Amino acid sequence: MEDSTLASFSPGVCRVLRAAQKLSTQRAYRYKWDKFVEFLNDKNILLSLVSLANILEFLMSLSDLGLLLSSIKGYLSAISYHYVSENKPSLFRDPFVKRFLKGLNKLHPPCSMPAPAWSLDLVLSKLALKPFEPMATADLRLVTWKTAFLVAIMSARRAGELCALRADYLRFHKDKVVLRTDISFLPKVVSPLHTSQDIVLPTLAPNPTSEEKRRIHALDVRRALAFYLDRTSGSRSTNRFFVCYSDPKKGLPVSPQRFSKWIMNVIHLCYELSGRPCPEWVRAHTTRVVEASSAFLMGVPLEEICKAAIWSQSLTFVRHYRLYTRVRQDAAFGRAVLLSGLH
Repeated sequence: MEDSTLASFSPGVCRVLRAAQKLSTQRAYRYKWDKFVEFLNDKNILLSLVSLANILEFLMSLSDLGLLLSSIKGYLSAISYHYVSENKPSLFRDPFVKRFLKGLNKLHPPCSMPAPAWSLDLVLSKLALKPFEPMATADLRLVTWKTAFLVAIMSARRAGELCALRADYLRFHKDKVVLRTDISFLPKVVSPLHTSQDIVLPTLAPNPTSEEKRRIHALDVRRALAFYLDRTSGSRSTNRFFVCYSDPKKGLPVSPQRFSKWIMNVIHLCYELSGRPCPEWVRAHTTRVVEASSAFLMGVPLEEICKAAIWSQSLTFVRHYRLYTRVRQDAAFGRAVLLSGLH
């Protein structure tokens, strides 16, 4: 087992080996491993006598509960991590495990989620008007939501990374604003390219001279960040940029879960202000779908998109995020067929 194997190393080496996984991954693996041990106890199976058949039965029980193949693989990863031996290879290399996972994939093929149904144009049009404006006198709750949404939609970063932004690292320039996370924050992809990376956001119509430019300037992220920093200066008790706006946690760092809730609240409120029902499938994470796909359709190189969104490879975007592109391509095919019959 993992603990007994590490016992042969010094405490310093063990600490470094454990640091190969993020704390969140360690907690997730421990939870999944405990579930596996609980399954063995219910079957009166000693941990030292675990067989491959027992492991496959456990995976089968997860499938019977309705877990997706990706989740089942997560449990298998946790078991592989803890159930190690010098004479045993990774469970994923076992031919029977390979066949089992392949069989699950055929019996329960994965399905792609539909493209996000909410409209970015609608949300942005409402953010430029009351009650989000003027930001100097608008409710702090709405100022917070608007700033969070603009930073999220323009940076393509995850909620956890945006919650780790430091207010004292913020730098305003004439044509851009530069943000950076706390030095202790580790992104999902830990590499020299993605760690301690500056988040550079451009300004929009810095000197508006017309009604149209003033409307665009109302969506300027540099302006929103400045107003938000000023409005929260008297209550913040942390160096983290985004803080809670209501008691009892006012001024304290916001959690990624709460930050995601802000993004969803913005979308729901903007639809309510427009008098339209908000689509059912609205998640904060869909902002990454919208912004990445929009940038791709505007001709931004795929490498730049992956760098901004902290993806280690372009395949992640192609498989899971290029939803609008696929939808438009499908529509273009049908339109071409229809128009060919009209000529």
